[in-house]
Amino acid sequence: MPNTRSFCDLEDNEHALVPPIVEVRDHLGTLAVQVLAAKEDLSTMDYCEMLHKLYDITRNLHQTYDSERTNLF
Repeated sequence: MPNTRSFCDLEDNEHALVPPIVEVRDHLGTLAVQVLAAKEDLSTMDYCEMLHKLYDITRNLHQTYDSERTNLF
């Protein structure tokens, strides 16, 4: 059974590593922000537009992750 994040967080399991697939999944939101920041000047964007673009990027990353996750092992 692969290590879950909760297993790794338990006392005496600090040696355990979270599987890469879990790390990737858990950081899709951070990646989405980085993608948006690379594409747009966030300091000049309207917040509503920013949220909509962030949502679209996040949705696309989730769809791609879902379709590719079995190929990531």
